Amino acid sequence: LIATGQYGRLFAVVHFASHQWKVTSEDLILIDNDLDVACGERIRLEKVLLVGADNFTILGKPLLGKDLVRVEATVIEKTESWPKINLKFQKRKNYRRKKVIVTPQTVLRVNTIDLAPCLC
Repeated sequence: LIATGQYGRLFAVVHFASHQWKVTSEDLILIDNDLDVACGERIRLEKVLLVGADNFTILGKPLLGKDLVRVEATVIEKTESWPKINLKFQKRKNYRRKKVIVTPQTVLRVNTIDLAPCLC
């Protein structure tokens, strides 16, 4: 089944930016970090935990090999999150502290999930 390539749409669980993401092709991922890549560049997600389709699932212990699965993504957008307001207050003490927190975010689009035809 895998050697013939008739397995349909693949999904994968990847470990990226301290989170695990279940992705298929053309999925969007919102990451709460600023990556050192420019918009439009392609990156390869190398920590793949499992890959599967309708009829099969291949588990890694703990990861699948880099020669077995290839997951590629494109950086779509680099932006900032909505402002989060942190307010400290003590009544009758004239104590108020307001902090506005804005974190960088990166949006990735998963382009392809490729599986090697040979499982040696």
